[in-house]
Amino acid sequence: MISLYEGVLLLAGLVGVYIRMNNEVSKLKNRVYTLEQSKNEVTDMLKELSEDIQEIKLLLARKQIDS
Repeated sequence: MISLYEGVLLLAGLVGVYIRMNNEVSKLKNRVYTLEQSKNEVTDMLKELSEDIQEIKLLLARKQIDS
């Protein structure tokens, strides 16, 4: 049988581990959110770049037709 002192220490240790793990999970959630935002920004930039490239292709094709 464990004594009251050992029980209190065990409980305090479990609470400490829970708090530490909860903080780590929160940090990881924030990192995932940041990475997802960055991914969305890069995706938007790539879409815009693709549209601009298509416009350049059209302009070059028109120039060759006019020449």
